[in-house]
Amino acid sequence: MKKAISTVYSFFQMMTRTTTENKSDKMILPNDLPMAVKIFVLHNFPSRSIAFAETRHTSKGMMYVVTLNDGIQAEFNENGSWKMVDCKMGAVPAALIPANIEAFMDDFYPCTPIVKMVKTDNGYEVTLSNYFTQKFSNVEYVA
Repeated sequence: MKKAISTVYSFFQMMTRTTTENKSDKMILPNDLPMAVKIFVLHNFPSRSIAFAETRHTSKGMMYVVTLNDGIQAEFNENGSWKMVDCKMGAVPAALIPANIEAFMDDFYPCTPIVKMVKTDNGYEVTLSNYFTQKFSNVEYVA
């Protein structure tokens, strides 16, 4: 009996702690997003609409996470600059891919689209449709 009560109490503590930690993350209306985020979605995904949006507080500041009506996700910093675009199995819009990365991909992976792209402090990390991940510095290819 003591063990059952202890287990229930531990579960209750875990659930309240999780809810308290994530209290700063919240859903927001698409209209409440920064104008830069709305323009990014409209320009790069013209045939899609924002299904829902949320704010997340991280160690680097506030982030906006947007999910489009077909499941595509994008993350933006508090200024509205994109940090990550995950198109699941569709291709990332060509306008987001820097010329040196596009040239490298055309040479080495000509028929494999980029489905996810992340801006890092040093450059970019791209994931291809075959789940291969490649990192690029701001200047050149990184092995």
